[in-house]
Amino acid sequence: MVRKSLLVVALLAIASPIAAQEEYVWSSKRPDGHAPIGVTNGRTLERGAVEFSYRYSQLSSRGVWLENDSLALETTLEFYEVAPLTLTNRTHNFSVSVGATDNLTFVATMDYSTREREQLTTGGIFYVNQIEELGDLSVSGLFNFIDSGPYKAHIQLGALLPTGKEDVFGETPFSTPNAEALPYDMRPGAGTFAMLPGISASVQNEFGSAGIQLKSQMPLGTNDRDFALGRSVTASTWAAHMVNDYFSVSGRIQWQNWAGIEGGDPDLDPVRDPGNDGFFLEGERIDLPIGVNFYLPEGSRFAGHRLSVEAIFPISHEYTGPQLGLDWGMVLGWQVVF
Repeated sequence: MVRKSLLVVALLAIASPIAAQEEYVWSSKRPDGHAPIGVTNGRTLERGAVEFSYRYSQLSSRGVWLENDSLALETTLEFYEVAPLTLTNRTHNFSVSVGATDNLTFVATMDYSTREREQLTTGGIFYVNQIEELGDLSVSGLFNFIDSGPYKAHIQLGALLPTGKEDVFGETPFSTPNAEALPYDMRPGAGTFAMLPGISASVQNEFGSAGIQLKSQMPLGTNDRDFALGRSVTASTWAAHMVNDYFSVSGRIQWQNWAGIEGGDPDLDPVRDPGNDGFFLEGERIDLPIGVNFYLPEGSRFAGHRLSVEAIFPISHEYTGPQLGLDWGMVLGWQVVF
């Protein structure tokens, strides 16, 4: 509780310099001229501009949770043959954005992830599964509908292309000598096309900036394994304070809501592992990412390069069914515009 209160106070302190300032013309050439690194598709580019982005993220989950309570290991093993202990998801995200016009920007993004999952069986056998795979490709168009003085806003319409695997296999104590299908939380791809609608807005003055974003992922149809990921919604609001021309600090509140999996992989036994029962893999979570941003302005060496980092603190979660709960996370990124 103390940690959560301190983080909320820090966010309010960051936001306070933004209120009630004289009108300012929005500029991207500042350390706070971009949404925090954990926010994607947060702004459009000028005509002819090209932005390259790289993000490294790590999300570390620990323990099985039901609703907002952690389940004891013994309780999990009363209902399942396997209890997941930890899940570490390390993702490399590569993105290219192109300003087609002053009001239209195209973005393409691809992930490559490593996932490592630790488990314990009812017989006391500890084992680890690990995968390294490409994720899905997303392509989006961002269209400005407000670009006036300190205010900017755009809509997003995109598509998720199923380039990642929707099924992965590994050795377990139950699969010897062959590999068996791994739980849904080990799979990097959806296996289906999806729509990616969204909307973003931001405001800026001489002291800092603030913004808000709402986006969704809406799967279309089912994949070759007879299931489809549930729809998801993510909402973020953030504020950043410009300390000087090179450095800014940011705070963000992020809310995520996701539905359970529709259908089911016939190779997964839902009583083997809570991660196998896709119907109950739904819930929502509120995180509080705190970040710092470094920007090299015009006239300096490597002008235009931006380095950012966010530490992610989960402050509230509600899981409909038993599933691994997020313990902590971080995002580290580099961006440059030509």
